[in-house]
Amino acid sequence: MSEQNESSREEVVEKLYSFVVQQIKEGADKSEIVQKMVDTGVSRDDATPLVDGLYAEIMKAAKEQEFAPDAVIPAVIGGVLAAIIGGAVWGVVAIATRYELGYLAWGLGFLSGFAVVFFARGRRGLPLQLIAALSSILGIVIGKYVTFHYYLKEAAEKKYGAEVASNLSVVSDRVLQFFVQNISTMLSGFDVLWVILAVLSAWRIPKGLGVKVPTHYIP
Repeated sequence: MSEQNESSREEVVEKLYSFVVQQIKEGADKSEIVQKMVDTGVSRDDATPLVDGLYAEIMKAAKEQEFAPDAVIPAVIGGVLAAIIGGAVWGVVAIATRYELGYLAWGLGFLSGFAVVFFARGRRGLPLQLIAALSSILGIVIGKYVTFHYYLKEAAEKKYGAEVASNLSVVSDRVLQFFVQNISTMLSGFDVLWVILAVLSAWRIPKGLGVKVPTHYIP
């Protein structure tokens, strides 16, 4: 089978999958979905096994993704770790290049989303979307803080000497306070854009299918 035919087949399957998901969201059962496909010209003999297979696959995925309260703490841990690691990397790269690469901030959104889903063992849902979005923002703040601390310390060393600069540790209350007071001046229009993209990416990844598994459903 050629790559073009394989790609076309994948597109058809994806569209059918999305169609069945949407029908389930609207409350249709398997027989109703089959009938809707028949109404579009698909033979019942073809539609029935196709819907059966897709329905079972969707329900399995929805069950695996179904949010559970015990996923919150692991998701928070994953999100915080992603924020710390991603923020630190972004800050170090900004210091090394003397330039803030905005797409790395965008990457923080993906990292946060994937980390939340991974630590939540595949669970998805609104609470995990919120955790991922907040984690992406935290990561960007950490990245900004890393660069802020470096340049503040560099400026202090030039003006007051190495001894004074050495007192400006990364966890210094004075540095943190100064950072909070000046964070608004550190954000440009492009920064806001990257923050939005990061949050949207982080929000989308832990989003579930939106399908509720019926209590009476038996695989």
